[in-house]
Amino acid sequence: MDKETIYKKIDQIKNLLKELDKTLSLPFDKFIKDLNIIRASERNFQLMVDIAIDINSQIIIEKDAASPDTYKQSFLELGNLKILPRDLSESLAKTASLRNILVHEYDFEEDYRKFYDSAKNSIESYQNYCRIIYKFLEEV
Repeated sequence: MDKETIYKKIDQIKNLLKELDKTLSLPFDKFIKDLNIIRASERNFQLMVDIAIDINSQIIIEKDAASPDTYKQSFLELGNLKILPRDLSESLAKTASLRNILVHEYDFEEDYRKFYDSAKNSIESYQNYCRIIYKFLEEV
């Protein structure tokens, strides 16, 4: 396992979390009025989830586990492997679904409130994810 690459990816997630926290700390009525902030938040969220999925895939391959069929499944598999607590893996799996909605515009219909609330609620989960993955790497 290329630990250095994963450490760099964790740092990338942490930087994206800082940016996301900054834009999502705006009250919703201000957030909704600035399309640049909305788009920056969506992109940072997508990148954060994508990077985590890359990390998940590297760990799953290293553990010789079955390759997940979906992005959502990559988080659930880390729960199955006891790398992430089950509740955290399930919470993060939901972010993969939101990522897919953003990227593919499935039934999104400009529901910025749903994105705002979901992304804001995911910040703590991703902070925990980074901490746990970092600790996992130190132990292997």
